[in-house]
Amino acid sequence: MRKTRALLYQPETIKTEVLNTPIHRLGLRVKGTIFEQAIPTVMGELRAKGITRLNPVFYLSTSYGCIAGSPIIALGFYDCTQTLKDINYALRGWYYSEADVYNLLRHEAGHAFCYAYKLYRQPEFRELFEVEGNFFNTYPDGDTYDYNPWSRNYVNPSGDHYAQKHPDEDFAETFQVWLMPRSGWKRKYRYKPMARRKIEYVAHIVAELGGTPPLAVTNLNWMYEKAEDMKVTVAEFMGANPDHYRAEATGYLDPDVQALFRPEPRGIARRDLRKNFIRADLFLRAQKLILINRIAYWTGVDVIVARDLIEKLIHRARALELWTEREGLDRKLIEVTAYLTTLCANYKTRGSYLSA
Repeated sequence: MRKTRALLYQPETIKTEVLNTPIHRLGLRVKGTIFEQAIPTVMGELRAKGITRLNPVFYLSTSYGCIAGSPIIALGFYDCTQTLKDINYALRGWYYSEADVYNLLRHEAGHAFCYAYKLYRQPEFRELFEVEGNFFNTYPDGDTYDYNPWSRNYVNPSGDHYAQKHPDEDFAETFQVWLMPRSGWKRKYRYKPMARRKIEYVAHIVAELGGTPPLAVTNLNWMYEKAEDMKVTVAEFMGANPDHYRAEATGYLDPDVQALFRPEPRGIARRDLRKNFIRADLFLRAQKLILINRIAYWTGVDVIVARDLIEKLIHRARALELWTEREGLDRKLIEVTAYLTTLCANYKTRGSYLSA
């Protein structure tokens, strides 16, 4: 990588930018992530076990989960890229390995199967998993739960006794153990008759219902906290300091870009917005060649030095959803030219765009 791009896109810069970018502007997709391999793998495991009619919907969200009562599975956006995983580990103190992600999907598939076939209504299910009262309304709030570490009545694939939180989790954890390839559950749980009975129940109910149409209707309007709708920044979502990496970020331009341009105007008609304002990235793109030539000429830097900087400015203006008024574009062009000229002059004399 050439030096200019190394400065503008080094890891601490990217992490600082990600922290300060609204989640919905990260451009996250399942394609190209671990989920692109994990989803078909787990779906293949379901099919191999005889679950042929269940087709869960997967979407990126703020955490893993399955929408209560519907086979819609949420995936944690923070596992989409290595940068997000690194940030999550550094600022929240935990991360999911590849094996963890696969097991999370198996667990959520258990919820999806339970909801799709409304198992929580069946007397055998309610007796075996000790359901009392409304299956959904009795789910405890928060992440803490009481458990007996010596209980032989539950599976414990992750070592956190999560099956003891609620019958819903008991079934999902049991389903995960049953679905996991080479889990060796018959041997592992041979001295835990109740846990083994639950796994055998999963095998039995799948054999009975796996090839039949689900009972639950999949309502996409039930999707909760879709990543594509989340307007908070990554730092705000994680409750983290947005400047955690900033001291070492050699290409972090966001504060300057935000000073040059403004957020999208609110409370005006779309037609008036387009008439009176222009997206900052579109404005910059339209002036790109002029800016490159002017700045390279006056500072004496190679055109690639100016081009890389301007392209970075365009990228961040788009990510931050910045706009500028159409009235006064000539003044704005002068302002942007002066700013970029200063940074390129820094590079010419110091070898870095930003002052230390």
